[in-house]
Amino acid sequence: YIYPLLVLAARLSTMQFQISDVTYSLNRVSLYQAQRSNIMPNTFTYPSEVYFDELDGLGFLHHTRYLLHLERAQQKFFEQLLGVPDFNADRDEDIYVVVHGLDARFRVPLSKPGVIVADYQIVKIRSGGVTMDFTIRAPEGETVYCTGTRNLCKLSAETHRPVPWTDAFRAAMEAF
Repeated sequence: YIYPLLVLAARLSTMQFQISDVTYSLNRVSLYQAQRSNIMPNTFTYPSEVYFDELDGLGFLHHTRYLLHLERAQQKFFEQLLGVPDFNADRDEDIYVVVHGLDARFRVPLSKPGVIVADYQIVKIRSGGVTMDFTIRAPEGETVYCTGTRNLCKLSAETHRPVPWTDAFRAAMEAF
């Protein structure tokens, strides 16, 4: 199969776009990534609903909407790590974070409303930051829509400056 491929590399305030064709070899890589994310231990998986109004004029999920689904998954991931039922920055200082860097690769266009799955794996934990790989895929795992890496930085709610994770949250990330 040949699909149009939109590759977006977003780093801080700079965005770069590249359009090319997806060939069978790229689909094999995408299938491998989906299979890998399904069997990798330490993968947080979050199902997220895509609605019709998220599709753009071409009938594809708009690239900014992938980020919204990643945010929803990150919220649930952090709630699980903290062992809390909701997202409350006043109670849980470790959820006061900003996205420091983002690299997203759009593999296959998503053209129908329905459930997608966001997978997160922790790659590197720093004093007050974390790097996570992500995959956005179809629930059956054979179609990968987007892959990439997100870098988060924890901030102080008072000073808005970087601060270390609490010992408990860092331990939860390391145990994951």
